[in-house]
Amino acid sequence: MHYQTEPPSAYIKCAPKANRKTLYGIAETETGGIGDPLQLVDTSTLRVYRPANPGKALAIIHRLEKRGHNVAIGAFGLKSSNFPGWHIRSINALNTCFAANFAAGLLKKNEGWAWGQGYRGAQARNLALAAYTTGQLSLSNGGGAYVSTVDYFSQRYIGSKS
Repeated sequence: MHYQTEPPSAYIKCAPKANRKTLYGIAETETGGIGDPLQLVDTSTLRVYRPANPGKALAIIHRLEKRGHNVAIGAFGLKSSNFPGWHIRSINALNTCFAANFAAGLLKKNEGWAWGQGYRGAQARNLALAAYTTGQLSLSNGGGAYVSTVDYFSQRYIGSKS
């Protein structure tokens, strides 16, 4: 039996209202439209894992990290190689509410970075989204495609007022 996971629309409610549509789009983009908060991607091989429960997810993460592989963890694809600098752990990335709020914080930081480079409005937002996946304020190298995909899924978000 597979561990019962919440759909993205449920765990996005943990995030600030202003970011929910975009975060829903990110979760759907990062998981290929599945929204599985336990999804793991070995970024060295691009192999996708969908473990049955958090314990199995952690075992896979630790095994891959011992091999020197970076892992994109959870619905928001948080990269394990960044965890030391962010002062978080794998279990945090698997916690849907934590991850949704953390992703919102990363977007805010990226948007501030874009503003610092002189970008404003939709351009700053798009560059912040691109930087979420590429680490650069650029729509090249997949950044523009990422923004388009996030926007596609964001339009499908049906949120609540809570």
